[in-house]
Amino acid sequence: MNSIKKKLSRYLSISISILLVSILLATDISVDTWISSEFDRAMTNKASLLETLVEEDEEEVDFDFAGEFMPEFEGKNNPEYYQLWHKNKVFEKSDTLELFEINELPRLTVNLGESKFKNITLPDGRSGRMIFTKFLPQIDSDVREELGITRAEFAKTQQPMEFAYALSTEELNYILWYVDIIFILVSLLAVFTTRQIVSVVVDKSLKPIDNFNSQLGMINLNSEQLQVPTDHLPVELLPTANAVNQFIIETHELYKREKRVTSDIAHELKTPIAELLSLSEVAIKFPHEKQITSQLATDVQQISTRLKNIVNGILLLQKSSTTTELEKSDINLVQLIEDTLKRENQNNSEISFIKNPNGHRVKTNRVALDTILSNLINNAFFYSPDNSPLTIEISEDKDNSIVRISNICANGCSEEDLNRFFEPLWQQDSSRTSTQRYGLGLAIVKSYCEKLGASISVSLSSNKQITFTLVI
Repeated sequence: MNSIKKKLSRYLSISISILLVSILLATDISVDTWISSEFDRAMTNKASLLETLVEEDEEEVDFDFAGEFMPEFEGKNNPEYYQLWHKNKVFEKSDTLELFEINELPRLTVNLGESKFKNITLPDGRSGRMIFTKFLPQIDSDVREELGITRAEFAKTQQPMEFAYALSTEELNYILWYVDIIFILVSLLAVFTTRQIVSVVVDKSLKPIDNFNSQLGMINLNSEQLQVPTDHLPVELLPTANAVNQFIIETHELYKREKRVTSDIAHELKTPIAELLSLSEVAIKFPHEKQITSQLATDVQQISTRLKNIVNGILLLQKSSTTTELEKSDINLVQLIEDTLKRENQNNSEISFIKNPNGHRVKTNRVALDTILSNLINNAFFYSPDNSPLTIEISEDKDNSIVRISNICANGCSEEDLNRFFEPLWQQDSSRTSTQRYGLGLAIVKSYCEKLGASISVSLSSNKQITFTLVI
């Protein structure tokens, strides 16, 4: 099962760890490079210092070196080495070279004025590094003045000297290893610390979700509290919380509606069933009463027909609420209404039909629209006073066709009643004395309108005229 917490912790830990390790690695490489370059620079400076001790005049070359000031070239304690060549012969070398069997430093090939570094094994067996240079000995200015020549002229006759300086790199390697070990330890510590910090931060950040889930789990359809408190939720959770609260409210309303519908269905079925039981009991108790037995079949048929109509209405309401896509076709709205009027106007009531002579065409499902119009027109005929006109008007608004069906309401209706017209099995007569109406027609109209993407509304004027407006 996917876990946001685990994924978030893993991705954050990996990404931050990679970033930190990369920074530490770059720092480690930079420090190693800097230490090595500083080591080479120190070797270059010392080699240059030793080169300044070599002087040349018109007679000879002299190396003015004093071992007491540089004991590292004479003793056995961490010895360093140097060696000079002049005219391809060894000119001078440090006393430390005489202490070992290998008493020569390697000679390299370089150009005049250049230097070269090389990692070698020192005569004492340690790992070392050597710098090799080629230079011209310096000339004292007093000598040049006596000779009356310039430095450049004197240099033409000079023989270049080669110089090698070497020392141990064990301390350098120790420092580099020490830096690398610190880098490894710091990297491991950084990865571990990052993991712990990320886990704590993620846990703390996701805690509002856990609290939200806990509060949501305490809500059910019978709870007094039907909303999750949003006062202390983070901004990111507010849209989800509001949507969930809206869903809970709508579900609770649907739940109450279904409970009422179930109760109403039971009530509607209870009465005819009770009547059937009463008739059967009377017929069984008085089997020889012709007046009772002669009417029994007719009464049973009427009650059964009523039961059938109730069940058919409930099934039609259920069918209108299914998610099955309805097939749409091009329909002549005027012709469909005229056909419905012929079918429903059994008492030849007065009808005022306001329409466009060219007709109105809509693209929708014929069966669903016919069911909607049949219920609306049938209701208008049934609840209108005798000899009162029925008005049907068709108009257009942009891409919509609007059908208005108006009639005088025989029974007094209030605004509260209008709001409940489309509830399943709702009847204005709370005693439900009607044997022909079951409160399902307008509920079926509303359900089919929602399925077709149409809308239905009802209004009541001051002269008791009720108007149903269907927008297709």
